[in-house]
Amino acid sequence: MIFKKLKKNSEIICFIPARSGSTRIKNKNIRLINGRPLIYWTVLKAIKSKQFDKIIFSSDADRYYKILIKYLKKDKLNYEKLIFDKRNVLHSKTKSKIFDYLKYDLLKKFNLKKDDLLVQMLPTCPLRTISSIKKAINYSIINNKNCFSACEYDFHLTFSFLINNNNWRPVFKKSPIVTGTTQSQTQKIYYHPNGVINCLYVRTLKKTIKSIYQNASPIIIAKNECLDIDTEEDLKILKNFNLL
Repeated sequence: MIFKKLKKNSEIICFIPARSGSTRIKNKNIRLINGRPLIYWTVLKAIKSKQFDKIIFSSDADRYYKILIKYLKKDKLNYEKLIFDKRNVLHSKTKSKIFDYLKYDLLKKFNLKKDDLLVQMLPTCPLRTISSIKKAINYSIINNKNCFSACEYDFHLTFSFLINNNNWRPVFKKSPIVTGTTQSQTQKIYYHPNGVINCLYVRTLKKTIKSIYQNASPIIIAKNECLDIDTEEDLKILKNFNLL
């Protein structure tokens, strides 16, 4: 893999958002996985990747940052590039859009430059590898373009159906469960975005842009890196993985 650099005086900045108001799993971001809080594993990968000039940990909870620092110190990790962004509660509600926070607040708060590359990594996707971090960053720099991580659906999307009053109807007109063409090799492959890594040039974060996916390219990430922690069952599954 060929690694290129940004323009002179520009920086690669990691942004890790971790609000405290998780609804499905209380305090999800600080639940212990293999003896460390969930937020720790994404920060650890950011530090070990050695790709970032700054690592911004953003949360509405001071307690989360203190817990994070406690474990980083315990493991004697160098976190000198880590910065705490105390996010306003208004930007940390269930329906708050982190993309809006990036556009309207973060840029001004940290005086980010237009050619800086902002790399967002969600703490709920702790299985990302350092090579995937480097792959995404390198793609954005070489192509001078934003990118977002994506992966293939676990099951063929064409088999999808809806249920109403115990009756089902297919989502797709030519559904294989209607036509009988159920062989895997005959199905189209569909992909979906995930929170593993998104690379955004600051100059592209304009008020008119509605999402991180607009004018960006997908970077396909292996399925084993894409587990997004959303339920207690996900937490149980995660405990079977080596997160280092």
